[in-house]
Amino acid sequence: MTELSSSERIRVESVRTGPEEVWSFVLRAGEALWIPEERDSGGQWLDWLTGIGPPPAGEVFWKGAEWRRRGPDEAVAERGRIGCVFAQGGLVANLDMDENVWLPARMHRREKAEEEIGEWARFFGCWPLPPSRAPAVPERLRRRILWTRAFAGRPEAMVLERPLPDAAPEDRERFLEGVRRIRERGCAVVWLDRQMTEDVRAALEPLAKAEPRTA
Repeated sequence: MTELSSSERIRVESVRTGPEEVWSFVLRAGEALWIPEERDSGGQWLDWLTGIGPPPAGEVFWKGAEWRRRGPDEAVAERGRIGCVFAQGGLVANLDMDENVWLPARMHRREKAEEEIGEWARFFGCWPLPPSRAPAVPERLRRRILWTRAFAGRPEAMVLERPLPDAAPEDRERFLEGVRRIRERGCAVVWLDRQMTEDVRAALEPLAKAEPRTA
């Protein structure tokens, strides 16, 4: 592996997604990368990038260490530095919406969690967080609450799995402004989606596109 830059967040080396598709790229602090996910779900890339599961071939590094070389406790702690917006929501069904937001902060014992959660909940227009189960909360509000969960905690990287399906125009603008703000703070951003609309592409500039090479 090449010498690690202090700003490096994610490095992918020779990851295969098909018989002839091989991916290699580096993502550094504050950068944005689009991975054009061709499957119905970007789950495989989300799992690989966050160390939940390994790719079938190749290596994925987080801040210089390959995920499989980290111990279980270290991997959990480092995973807490990565925010995620899941295409399917990623809710814990037996928790209220406010508890879903608080769960990562409590698991990782984040300092200033109340301040961070309040800041982003107000930014996304979902403060106070509702102490209600998901079915009782309108879908549009649920989405903004889950954005709050991902953005709070000063993540060092963010993996966004199709984050804007059918979002209202004002919500899209707010979300993209949020992405701009965390990038200014040094957060690296990965966008997983088959297509990228022009407004998203423009908002994410400077933006790199990951593309596989032929084996």
